[in-house]
Amino acid sequence: MSKLVHDAIQSLFPGNCFEELLINFNFFHPTCPKAVLSRGLGFAITLGSILLFVPQILKIQAAKSAQGISVSSQLLALIGAIGTASYSYRSGFVFSGWGDSFFVAVQLVIIILQIFLFSGQTALSVGFLGVVSAVAYGVISHTIPMHVLTMVQTAGIPIVVVSKLLQISQNYQAQSTGQLSLISVFLQFAGTVARVFTSVQDTGDSLLIISYSTAAVLNGLIFAQFFMYWSSSDAASRKKRN
Repeated sequence: MSKLVHDAIQSLFPGNCFEELLINFNFFHPTCPKAVLSRGLGFAITLGSILLFVPQILKIQAAKSAQGISVSSQLLALIGAIGTASYSYRSGFVFSGWGDSFFVAVQLVIIILQIFLFSGQTALSVGFLGVVSAVAYGVISHTIPMHVLTMVQTAGIPIVVVSKLLQISQNYQAQSTGQLSLISVFLQFAGTVARVFTSVQDTGDSLLIISYSTAAVLNGLIFAQFFMYWSSSDAASRKKRN
């Protein structure tokens, strides 16, 4: 039990930060306040990510439809999330720095399965789940070499751009955000903004920093589209109910 407590403290207070901040009250320490803030923010983002797409999943389930959601965008977002989680896991980064990517990947898998199932593509959903399982096994068992994961993470930047632009384009063409969840999109936007800070502080990895910065800008554009097309989405909802 004591080891678990010690490990939990160390994960939040790296190095001698627990002693500096909570025993010596050295709140002006040159590195500890930023390090602890980053770790705490990282854990908060990771915990929040567990429910990030739950509103989106529930909205699709209630409507029995994924109308307005780009399957290509979701697939590319999944590749980006799996790439970040796999690369960070194999690089030995702290879980608070990449746990959100893992939970996001799990929820994206569920959303993509919903898209396939509600469009009557059952066989495709089974094949998709098989591919995801094989990739997960390859990462954990080290069957997939590190240089491949580095390539995927590098490719994650244009993947994120294309993924978000596909959704932005679909929203623009429909002049509506369809079955997209405002809560989920806002949480994505806020999470990627916070992740820029934690990536700088905890990893210093330029690939992760650029990837999260790009995602933050594009998530902000999708979030803005909710307010741009608010009246159109409301009119479409009223028409559907009538």
